[in-house]
Amino acid sequence: MARKNRKNESASALGWLENPEELPRADIELKDRAAKRQKLYRNSILGIVFVAFPLSALCNIAVVPKVLDAKPAAVAQQSPLTSETKPAAMLAVQTWLAQTPSPLPGGQLLSWDGVDIQVEPEVTVNPDNNQTTEKQGLQLHHMTVAAATGQVFDTTVQVGFSKVRGAQVIGQPALIPRAPDDKAQWPNLTSWPNLAKVSPSDPVIQSVNAWVEAFSSGNPDKLRLAVGDTADNRSYVPLSKVTATSVQVTDAGARLDPQADTSTKPTDVVARVTFAVQWQGQVLGRTETPSKVSYDVLIKKADTAAPVVVAWGGVGTGESLTEYMNAVDGRKITSEGVDKAVTAESQAAAPAAPAPAASPSSIPTLGTAPQAPSAGE
Repeated sequence: MARKNRKNESASALGWLENPEELPRADIELKDRAAKRQKLYRNSILGIVFVAFPLSALCNIAVVPKVLDAKPAAVAQQSPLTSETKPAAMLAVQTWLAQTPSPLPGGQLLSWDGVDIQVEPEVTVNPDNNQTTEKQGLQLHHMTVAAATGQVFDTTVQVGFSKVRGAQVIGQPALIPRAPDDKAQWPNLTSWPNLAKVSPSDPVIQSVNAWVEAFSSGNPDKLRLAVGDTADNRSYVPLSKVTATSVQVTDAGARLDPQADTSTKPTDVVARVTFAVQWQGQVLGRTETPSKVSYDVLIKKADTAAPVVVAWGGVGTGESLTEYMNAVDGRKITSEGVDKAVTAESQAAAPAAPAPAASPSSIPTLGTAPQAPSAGE
């Protein structure tokens, strides 16, 4: 048995002499095709680099001058500031409204809202025959007019314009009615979107009344004391020759700390203050009442028993108010309306002026008391 195995092993060991050195390969044709394809791609890329790119560059060089010389199409440009033809356009609307009969009885021009530059004026000269060709400019003005009933209209006026000839109105103005405003109560409408609504305390209301009294007193020193400004180089300008009545705090808001206790009162409060004004010499009929004005005021120390109004402005300014922002720096504002430019340094260096003699109409100087009449007076 062992001998038979050796015989088989020797036969298999000599079998490699009978094996072929290389079998036929089926992928040779595929590799040849791939090589030809790669060669084609390579030649195409070289052709693009050395032929197409130079031709493209030459074409661009030839086209660029034509593009640069080409005149851009006229584009309407809007300028909300001013225009050479603005006076002509506004005068045309005013004259139009004043016609008899008027196209809008009781109408008035409310605003000039801007202009569209439709075409720029241009003057060209033919070099062959020296003939001048003039191209007029066009400007379209937008304005707002209102009827006596309160209805609001948009109107436009087109004006021809030439730097040589000036301006000429084209046609008549138009009346384009605007959609009426919603007069109903708007939801979530507030002047101070970043403030939380708070209830004004009694001391806050008292401080507002004190500020209104000082603000309408005509006395700058009284107003400065009401504000609590301790700087001696600042003054405040009050309303003069006016009587303020019917003071109301109609709204109040504050920036609340979300981490604070709900019972904690805010130190700074913004309030809406409304009061009626009647000017000196203004006569009201039996059924007439004084007109009202409204202010936003900033109140400091609102969590104490002595709050102070330290800044004020028109409705909607509440969030931007800062302490003492209404002060006039470096000037002394007097009750007589005489301004004196004096800095804090010169005030400290200058000698004190003698106190004026008392009179029934004089106002005591801050820090001094009126002199008592002598026995002989």
